[in-house]
Order: sequence, then C-alpha cells, then structure tokens
Amino acid sequence: MTSPAPPLGRAQLWLQLLVISALWGASFPLLRFAAGSMPPFALAAARGAIAALAIGAFLLWRGGGWHGRLAWWPILVAGTLNGWLPNVLTAVALTRVESAPAALIQSSTPLIVALLSLVALREERPGPGMLAGLALGFCGIATIIGPQAWRADASAGGLLLMLAVSVSYAMGTIYIRRARPPDATQLVLGQQMMAGAIALALSLAFDPPGAFEQPAEIWLVLVLLGVFASAVPLSLFVLLLRRARATEAAMVGYLEPPFAALLAGLWLAEIPEMRVLAGGMVVLAGVWLATRRG
Repeated sequence: MTSPAPPLGRAQLWLQLLVISALWGASFPLLRFAAGSMPPFALAAARGAIAALAIGAFLLWRGGGWHGRLAWWPILVAGTLNGWLPNVLTAVALTRVESAPAALIQSSTPLIVALLSLVALREERPGPGMLAGLALGFCGIATIIGPQAWRADASAGGLLLMLAVSVSYAMGTIYIRRARPPDATQLVLGQQMMAGAIALALSLAFDPPGAFEQPAEIWLVLVLLGVFASAVPLSLFVLLLRRARATEAAMVGYLEPPFAALLAGLWLAEIPEMRVLAGGMVVLAGVWLATRRG
C-alpha cells in the first residue's frame, strides 16, 4: 500500500494555491469570450479533448502511460463532477451573466466544501478559525464584485447555474480527497477523456450543425483554456488534494476572482477599481486565516 504523502508546509501551500488560482481564474474571461460563439456542449467537448491531449502528451513525454490502475467509476465520477457538468453549466451561465458575478458565485465552493466536510470528512471538520477565514474571504469577494453582481440585467438563472457549478466542484473535491488516487495524473487524464466524450455525445445530440466550425481566434482561446486553464491547474489541484485538507485546497475558489479581474484588465484594458484592490487584500487575509494551522 502506498504511504500517504506528507502534508504541505505553509509556504508550499500558498504557492500552489496562487498558481492554481491564477490559471483557473483565467478560465472566466476565456470562457466568456468563447461562449459567445460556440454552443456550450461543443465548448465543453473541445475543452475536455484539448486538456486530455495535453495530459496525454505529458505522460508520453514522461515515459509513462495508462497502466489500468484506476477503476472506471472514479473516472466517471470525477469526469462528471469536475468535468463536463460544471464546464457546460459555466458556459451556459456566462452567456447570461458577466464574469465577475459568475466568479463571485463560484467562490462559494469553499463554504460548500466546509459544509460537506461536516458529514463526509469528519476528520477534517473546519474549526472556528477556518470558518472565520471562509467568512472573511467571502466578504472580500463581495467587496471585489460590489453591487454590479446584482444588477437588474444579471439573470437569476445564470446565478443559479453558477451555484450548481460550485456544488459540483465541492462534491468533486470531497470525492477526490476521500478516494486519494495513487496516480493523480492518470485520474486527471481519465477525467478529461470522460468529460470530453460525454460532452461530445451531448453536442452531437443537441447542438446545431456546424458547432465546431469556429474562427481561428476561438480555437486559440480553446487551446489556452484546455491546456493552461484546465489540464495544468487540474493536475496540480489533484496533487494538492493528496497533501492538503479539502477545505484548504478549496481556497482556490477565493483566489480565482482577483486573478480573473487582473486578466480581464490586461486583456480588455480595464483598470481595476480601488474596491477590487481592497477586496483582494481581504481575500488574501481570509485565505491566510483559513489555512493557518495550530
């Protein structure tokens, strides 16, 4: 039996949280750009397929391969909860709401993970400090977004879809933490292959003809989305879950919106308001409080 990996130190935990959050945070403006042209099932299929190709290429380069050590059930569960389902829901939601309120709703994932941990991970029940950090982080996210998250033109259906995305990711986090896969890279590869295959089947069944006939800039965004905003951060996240508490790993949900806002500023030439900068500091304080030990 493989011995459990040693827990991460504070510095290592923070570094991995920041890297994963930056890469996943980029997915919001990338998805919003692509969702305006590509149907959601086709978008999810392309994202999963490109991510699977990237992970498969890495395995071949590393000299590894598929050894059949993972059962199909974990791949199916992970491919659904962390794969095609949240990808499709997010793509649909981002056609109805802006990236900022979508990121705000998804930032509730750590709260849902903490809530589910009370039942599913009793050995990792959050203490008062972690709960206070979660609450402080949510206040920071609310400060970043401000009143625009609840403008009249923000569809209630889109916000509910993003809440469903948060629940899906939280359940996937709990499942992977309990399963503790021996080979995280193979689980991520199988998850993306399953996510891409199911989304492709749904696209062929429900999307209009020509769903994959997209201009070059859309496919460039999809490559960035599949490789750097899906394959890489997801691989790092699964590895993180082998050495960190589920509620600690879920802190990436609080750090994603600041990075999403930064990328949107660089890409769309939008200067962040002081409210965003202040909220980012509150978010970092909340993550520090929630992840501190002792």
